[in-house]
Amino acid sequence: MKSYPVLISLFIILFTLPSVASAEKKAEFKETVNVRSAPTLSSSVITQVHQDDLRPILEVDGEWIKIELETEEFGWVARRLVTITTDNDSAKTVKPTVSDLQVRAGPGKQFTVLASIDLNTKWRVIKTEKDWIAIDYYGQEGWVASWLVNSTTESEQALSSSSTKEVQANILNVRESQGLESRIISQLPEGSVVEEVKKENDWSFIRYDNGQTGWVDSSFLKETTKSGGPGYATILYQATNLRDGPGLENRVISQARLHEKYQILSKEGQWYKIALPDGTSAYVAEWVVSTAAQLSNKQNLNARKTVVLDAGHGGNDSGAEGITTLEKILTLRTTSTIAEKLKSAGVRVILTRDTDTYISLSERATISERHNADAFVSIHFDSTVDPTANGTTTYYYDQSDMSLASAIHNEIGDDTSLRDRGVRFGNYYVLRNNKQPSVLLELGFLSNPWEEQLVNRIDYQAEITSEVANGILSFLQ
Repeated sequence: MKSYPVLISLFIILFTLPSVASAEKKAEFKETVNVRSAPTLSSSVITQVHQDDLRPILEVDGEWIKIELETEEFGWVARRLVTITTDNDSAKTVKPTVSDLQVRAGPGKQFTVLASIDLNTKWRVIKTEKDWIAIDYYGQEGWVASWLVNSTTESEQALSSSSTKEVQANILNVRESQGLESRIISQLPEGSVVEEVKKENDWSFIRYDNGQTGWVDSSFLKETTKSGGPGYATILYQATNLRDGPGLENRVISQARLHEKYQILSKEGQWYKIALPDGTSAYVAEWVVSTAAQLSNKQNLNARKTVVLDAGHGGNDSGAEGITTLEKILTLRTTSTIAEKLKSAGVRVILTRDTDTYISLSERATISERHNADAFVSIHFDSTVDPTANGTTTYYYDQSDMSLASAIHNEIGDDTSLRDRGVRFGNYYVLRNNKQPSVLLELGFLSNPWEEQLVNRIDYQAEITSEVANGILSFLQ
């Protein structure tokens, strides 16, 4: 008889543990969704649920989910519009710390990009694998880089409490992820003050320059009590003009030497106000300091000329994809730098796009004609199934475009870091449907891993953008 209490206790434990471990499944909504009277589209809409609503799930029937409403009645919603969560999982969410965070098909940069998500949107965590987090992306599993999100769970927030650090290297490379093999996305001069968000394996994930993020070698950071102000501007080119106001129309009062560092006092548009050694101040363009955009060596044009620069692809059209690079992003970066260099030479520059937006091919050609462009230049990066293919190519369509193509090719072909593939005929829409002088440039292969790294480097971008700008100026003069 003495064994009965023990058996009863074991029975109670075994049959109560599962109910303790289980959690109620709920439907989470990221947009307003119709609730129907039955699991069919032809059934009547009885009410709606809205963004961030959580409703208990009563039943799953194929592509439909039966939920409990606030009135304690029930209704049906389409499964594809629901994120299924539990009470335990509801606290495990992440928010992107960057705009247009890429969601991939697997835990790594080698996987296909499925979509992008906006800054500060909240996503439920499914699981983690090393430095990657699987989220529920509208019912589909998608992976995001852990260093580009913030967790909303209290325990993880405590672990990632930030601290203020100062750069202790002449130039500190900021990388896309941990490791010396990772792509360099920016550079910070000595004395820059950054926010160290977290530290892993001797690498620090930092925020700098108005919310930009990246990884740096932790050994080049030290604790500081300095405020995270603008920091210092390091001159990246010899004889850089310093002006008495924030604009190219202002007078040049001095010139700075290569690698000189100046404390930044403030920023006005695309210009930094810096402190000079004699106690006075001056302005320097942001594209000739840490962002490395070399000014053209050509003289200002006497006559006002118009150039339309076309950053290839954009929006839902990503263009070519490298291991870590989307063509639409790189073309925008390259085109913006060329534009600044042309503006400094007195050229009126029109951009077909200056953000990550989709512009149709017909609209790009129309913009060229609408502004009566003296030159239309479309910027691209190449891709092919052969990973060894490499080099730059200049394309033209009509014989009348040859002078523009030759002028740019002569600059690019002189001393570029890549193989010169020459000037070629190209049957591209933006060329054949363009009445203005027009060319299309392929400035390197993203399908070639070595070349993908090269075209992203600051020194290559400085070189190639100057060569393109100088080629355009040669054609215009």
